[in-house]
Amino acid sequence: MVATYKDIRRLTGLSLATISKYFNGGNVLYANRVLIEQAARDLGYQVNDFARGLRSRRSRTLGVVLAELNSTFNTTIVSGMEERLREAGYGAIICDSRGSAEAEAEAIHFLIGKMVDGLVIIPVGDEVAGLDAAHERGIPVISVDRPVANGRADAVVVDNRAAIASAVDLLTGSGHGEIALLAGPDTLFTMRERRIGFRAAVEAATGRLPRRELTQADAVSIEGGYDGMRRLLELDHPPTAVVCANYEFTLGATMALNELGADLPRPAIVGFDNLDLARIIRPRPTLVVQPVAEIAARAAELVLSRIEGEREVEACTVVLHTRLVVGDRATFALPGAAS
Repeated sequence: MVATYKDIRRLTGLSLATISKYFNGGNVLYANRVLIEQAARDLGYQVNDFARGLRSRRSRTLGVVLAELNSTFNTTIVSGMEERLREAGYGAIICDSRGSAEAEAEAIHFLIGKMVDGLVIIPVGDEVAGLDAAHERGIPVISVDRPVANGRADAVVVDNRAAIASAVDLLTGSGHGEIALLAGPDTLFTMRERRIGFRAAVEAATGRLPRRELTQADAVSIEGGYDGMRRLLELDHPPTAVVCANYEFTLGATMALNELGADLPRPAIVGFDNLDLARIIRPRPTLVVQPVAEIAARAAELVLSRIEGEREVEACTVVLHTRLVVGDRATFALPGAAS
């Protein structure tokens, strides 16, 4: 037989009001809390979250929609968020859009049907279908990594232009004049912003924009980074340095460089994200590192604050800053340049 509040009252002698207050997150005396928890263990009592959600109109659940689940950045964000959400008593339902705007809209519709209290989304593109339905139901939406052009949604992003500019400044300061960028298409907010930052930083340092073949788009994947680096190496006038716009590009480009013969010239490289690379690659690489833990924490705090009552406040965008972690000089210096 399923245990009830009345069974806990029988074992503890406490009132139903005190027991209900405890299970609904209220403050009760320490001695009473100990009695209730011991009785719940003895009875095998389980909180009926569904029934409690119907009474409070809250499910204590958040919906998370990822542009792609097989992204190290995305999964790290989710892991960091879940830790904070768990502390606040919330669970998460995670959906993978698989890079499809249609699948993204279906996921949002599905999560609304599950009565989620809030939505956190790493969107596929600039506009997201289905957000109107969320707003009509009073469900707050937080966009991570890239803002949403349509609909009212808070956002947590990094200063993408400054992130790439920091890499370019290091390379031009080391004597490089022909620098390439491995990045995805401009349809993606992060890739577009990083390409704009790259072109502006190169022009500021050299007085001219980079050659078109040094900034063309490649597929956002490890394979795209590998193919893009091979393409750059095969140019009649290859670059002396390459900046990678995300972790997948960094990994693919590194794989391509590893296939070069020891006697062949290789460009300097500045990677993006994942400090674990600095622990396993030698010489130690230089990386632009995003504050992933802070991004996850700020996104979780934003959606929780909206759920708890700040829903009418105008949508905001939180902009965080990356840092340049400089590795061994051999990875970014121009051959023959003075130290």
